[in-house]
Amino acid sequence: LVVAMAVAPPTMEFVPAKKKVAGWDSKDSLCEVYFASCERLGCTANSEVVRQLVRRAKLLAPLPTHRIEGMSRAEMLNLAFDHMDLDGSGTLSIPELVGFARGLNPIKVHGDVRAMIKQMDKDGDNKISRLEYLDAMRPIADALVDEEFQLGILETLASVPDIDDLPDRESKLAAVFRHLDVDGSGSLDQDELVAIFMDGADPDPAEARRNAEKQLGWLDTDADGVVSQVEFVEAMLFLHAYMSDEDFHAHCEEMMREHKHVYDFSNAFLGPRGVEAALPALARDRTFTHVSFRGCGVRNATAAKIAEHLAGHPTLRYLDVGSNPISEGGVVHLATLVEKTPSLRDARVDGCHFTRGFSDVSENLNPDACVSKQNAARLAKALATNRLPPPPSSEEELAALDVEAFLFKRRAEVKALFKNIAGDDGKVSFDALRFGLRSLSSEWNALSKHLAAFVNPERVFGRVDGVETADLDGDGLLSYAEFARALVKETARVKVIAACKKKRVQLKVVFYALAGDGGRLSAERLADGVEGVLVEQAEDHWGFSVEEMRSVINRELFRGATGEFDEEGPDAELTWGEFYARLAALS
Repeated sequence: LVVAMAVAPPTMEFVPAKKKVAGWDSKDSLCEVYFASCERLGCTANSEVVRQLVRRAKLLAPLPTHRIEGMSRAEMLNLAFDHMDLDGSGTLSIPELVGFARGLNPIKVHGDVRAMIKQMDKDGDNKISRLEYLDAMRPIADALVDEEFQLGILETLASVPDIDDLPDRESKLAAVFRHLDVDGSGSLDQDELVAIFMDGADPDPAEARRNAEKQLGWLDTDADGVVSQVEFVEAMLFLHAYMSDEDFHAHCEEMMREHKHVYDFSNAFLGPRGVEAALPALARDRTFTHVSFRGCGVRNATAAKIAEHLAGHPTLRYLDVGSNPISEGGVVHLATLVEKTPSLRDARVDGCHFTRGFSDVSENLNPDACVSKQNAARLAKALATNRLPPPPSSEEELAALDVEAFLFKRRAEVKALFKNIAGDDGKVSFDALRFGLRSLSSEWNALSKHLAAFVNPERVFGRVDGVETADLDGDGLLSYAEFARALVKETARVKVIAACKKKRVQLKVVFYALAGDGGRLSAERLADGVEGVLVEQAEDHWGFSVEEMRSVINRELFRGATGEFDEEGPDAELTWGEFYARLAALS
């Protein structure tokens, strides 16, 4: 009886208070979702998972509130100044201010910034020193309550400069550094370098971490364990000195567009229940790209949970479940996950049971009928499909394709093609390039025959009156950056023509409203009228922008099949029927 009446042990604490980070465990936060999952599954919260979730939550916050915690107003103003001072010169130049002004408000122009500088620049050197900046901002800050002041500082810290406004390689690289420095610490640590080295060719976190360690040792000249902005800029200037200004700018644009985030739990010793506990939080994060559960004890049932939570994730590119006891009962779930997640292009499964040839214990001894081999083949097929999806097979599909985003997503394959047909100098004539597109399209499976046929070398090289050349340096050859820009530009024409066909009735109404009683209109007048309509209405209603529209609806519509202007000349007026016939003929 005494034994029976003994006090039961207290309930086990699965989420110790010491693992909760103040400010980052609020309702519906990543950590709160993880903690709730741990409680539900009876799993102790893992410190490494918490660390990675807190770091990620800070990066996902719309405004970097963690960067100003405990700061005075003076310290916040100095932080904002340092954020805008890209080159670390101690002054704010016109390009720096223009770049950040556009980041805060895209309609800001040079005139606004010059007026700002004129007001703040007391010594007339066309730059804003730290003292001038602080003197100008103090009266403004004094008129704001704390909440308004902090919001202004946070919006400045969250702004990203437009590198088109930056005049030299140093300032462009400084902007790239700020983009890569995701935690805003002013230096690149190993976690940030890992993301940099995880490219499309080899997205393995373990390999990326080894590369990051090597590069950290090379870049970190003062041996403090991190890479400063000065160290990064100096190294990148040296490594990319061979690039033309055009290719260098394109390379910086590419790095600025890259967004990766890696969850690496390979050293967290999670176990199957620990992996399952982390999945709801990962599912809540809709923008991470890589996750590794290597050696975490993932079993068949855990693989099913991974598929359940991550299937259809919009940005997941890479999954590592290698060195786990997954047999044929689990690989089918991995195949389903890949099939339902088009962005998932790489899955590492080496060291799993189904890859070793002894996990299928069925009585069927025919190796070709092995269940695990069949499911593994299904997984491999799904990955192959995601890596090389079918190219657009019709003009409608091509018009709907975001070629700029497509080229960025598939840049490894596109660059490989370009390299195959380019000369030793890395450039190619457009005639040769178009021939290469047609002859190799079935091999690299990136662009359809519709786009290759639509590209016009005469337009790309600016031999058509009124069309700007893509060959910016005028050497008669295209670099990769020039080639990519030309494809984006030419595809805009497909987009506009397809949209005009779809909106034929609305376009006809605009035509006759502008033409009046005469019923005839020049292409230039029609373009001006359509621009007015686009300004009044949302561009997404028509499906193209003003710039895209003017690349099609212009005086070039009056060129005949021979490339010569018709007898009426380039400024002649057309009836609706004549105009639409010419527009349709462009496709």
